[in-house]
Amino acid sequence: MGTLVIIYDSKTGNTEKMAESIAEGANSVSGTTVLLKKIGTPFSLKILDGADAVILGSPAHYAHVTPEMRSFLESLREEIAAGRLGLEGKAGAAFGSYGWDGGVAIERLARDMEDLGIKARSHVLAKGPPLPYSSQKKEFLRQCQEFGKTLAEEISKR
Repeated sequence: MGTLVIIYDSKTGNTEKMAESIAEGANSVSGTTVLLKKIGTPFSLKILDGADAVILGSPAHYAHVTPEMRSFLESLREEIAAGRLGLEGKAGAAFGSYGWDGGVAIERLARDMEDLGIKARSHVLAKGPPLPYSSQKKEFLRQCQEFGKTLAEEISKR
């Protein structure tokens, strides 16, 4: 049993589809609780206290995560510094959609997570955008489902 929190930003819907697919895969593991939250919608950072794993996602924005995700990360830093939030040792992962930057933004997001104390997986799930007419769309989303399932299985063994 475990709780997995997925927090993401999305501009065109690609990263949102990825987040939903990750959640679908994680939900397929018996006993897993998945909380899926989009930046910009109201939710309390306290949901992270009970999380066994934290997954953050963002589309690339000029080789960085979106300004909204950067602001969210800053909020996490402030809460940790004030002693109101502890993420040390939690499992985690970063994902996102990108076009031309080769996934650099998502690698940076994983490093930011490590700086917050989250044990980000060695690989990040960063794929080209699952565009509406892309022949690879189904494969991208299948990989997201498998990723969510694998992480949920890992935290359920703890």
